Amino acid sequence: MNFIDRSALSLTHSIRKHNSDAASETVLFYALSLLINSAVSVLIVMTISTITGKIADALLVILAYTILRIVSGGLHLRTSLACCLTSATIFLTAAHAAYEFAVIGVLLNTVAFILVLIYAPSDIKSVSRIDPKYYPMLKCVSALIVASNFYFQLPVLTTAFLIQALLTTPFMKKAVDYIEGRLY
Repeated sequence: MNFIDRSALSLTHSIRKHNSDAASETVLFYALSLLINSAVSVLIVMTISTITGKIADALLVILAYTILRIVSGGLHLRTSLACCLTSATIFLTAAHAAYEFAVIGVLLNTVAFILVLIYAPSDIKSVSRIDPKYYPMLKCVSALIVASNFYFQLPVLTTAFLIQALLTTPFMKKAVDYIEGRLY
């Protein structure tokens, strides 16, 4: 058990011990591990981005990526630590992206746009209570979020959107399943 899960479990037991009316241990553990995972990831990103002078880009990436992730779904890793470190890596990679939008950015943003049109929303049935009848709307919102960067023309957003769009694809799910199968 990694430090995120141990911390979440410890807090879960403490909350249940002091408040018997609190949510079930399963619900508390899931919520707390998600919260701790996110907090640690953001702390890592903000620390490194402060050192590199990319704090504004990091904040923008975290916000934009998270919003797109909520509506487009995507694959989930098996452990909270893997998720935390992968999220931090994605945020840092995107926040430090630097290339000319006029050619590379347009191409990559177009790829991200097409991928979310094809695959979003992906893998959200098990983690969301959104009725499937709203999935076409989620697809449209995902596409609009990615398309907004044709106006903003920010390489950091292009990179964040492309990575998230890739995480909605069956190919990436198979690749991660293969890697995780080998590691765990």
